[in-house]
This record gives sequence, C-alpha cells and structure tokens, in this order.
Amino acid sequence: MNMKNEHEKLSFIKSLIDQLDHHPRLPVTVYFNYYSPNFDTEQQKEALVELKKRKLISSYRWSDGDFVITKPSRTGLLEYWQKLHIEPVPEQKPVDTKIVFNEETGEITKDGKVCPIPINTNQYFLCKALFAVPFGMDVTETDIVDMADWAKDTKRSVYDARGAVNKRIKEKLGINNFIRWRTGRVRIDYEQK
Repeated sequence: MNMKNEHEKLSFIKSLIDQLDHHPRLPVTVYFNYYSPNFDTEQQKEALVELKKRKLISSYRWSDGDFVITKPSRTGLLEYWQKLHIEPVPEQKPVDTKIVFNEETGEITKDGKVCPIPINTNQYFLCKALFAVPFGMDVTETDIVDMADWAKDTKRSVYDARGAVNKRIKEKLGINNFIRWRTGRVRIDYEQK
C-alpha cells in the first residue's frame, strides 16, 4: 500500500475503535460503515481480511451498506493501530561537524557540505599544509612554497591562495576568514567542535 492508503487504513481502524468506544459493553456484533473517497469498499475489505488474520475480529460480511463485524477485540485493535501509527524513524547518518580536507579529492567537508579545491593548485597545497598541523598552529610561507615546489612563485602566491580558499569556504561552508595571514605566516583560524 502506498503512504496515502496506509493513512486511510489507520483512519479506518481508528474509526472502528471509536465506534467500539461508544458501547458500554463490548458488543459481539458491530455494524460498521466507513466512508472515504480515498479508501473504497474493496480496500476496506482488504483491511478487514488482515484484521481477521491477526485474530482482531472473528469475521465480517457486507450487508445493506454496512460491514457486520463479529467479536472485535478493542484492546487488540488499539494495540495494532498504535503499532501502525508509530512512524518509523528514518535512519540518520551521523553528520560530521568537523571540518576535514581530503587530499585525494581536494574537498573540504563539514556538516555534509562540500567545498572543492582544485587539485595541484596553490590553493590545494596551502590546504594540504594547513590541515597537516593542528588548527591555530602557524605554518610559514616558506614551508608552503617549499612543499609545493613553487620555485617560480613568490610568497605573494600564498597570500593570494589564502584569499581564494577563504572565498570558496565562505561560499560553500559559510565560514568567514577561515585562514588567517600574518606577515610570513598562515594558520587556520577555526575552532573544531
């Protein structure tokens, strides 16, 4: 059954329980009429077949526009309705709240969001150097230039790469001033939670 029919089935069973609630003593036979444009007589019969299989009713038949239901178990119907009524909680994968750099893909991720960094660029080598040390620890521009073998580049390239990474991270992850630059040094200015 689709979700809409499941909801209608729940309403059908609840309506039967409500009708049983109006009797001071549990009746042996109940005349039950349920109208829903989305849950026709055939679907109601299918629900009653299921209730009979579960021994929540003894039998049913159609007579003069009503279902004649014998020996309904109010307690059993209520327990079954409650069991169906509880919607399963979708399995949730834990969201990683830490910000992580994947050297293989060049992606910085946090809370399921992804910030791509082009591989083998100044930005990539800057991230590789900064994520290799604890957050807040300074890395010298010289170390980054040497690691990336930017012989043709200057220390200004580190400053420019920092600006480009900060812009990407702000756009994709919503974090301002992720990488700080101080004369000759850069560091990640972000506190992991």
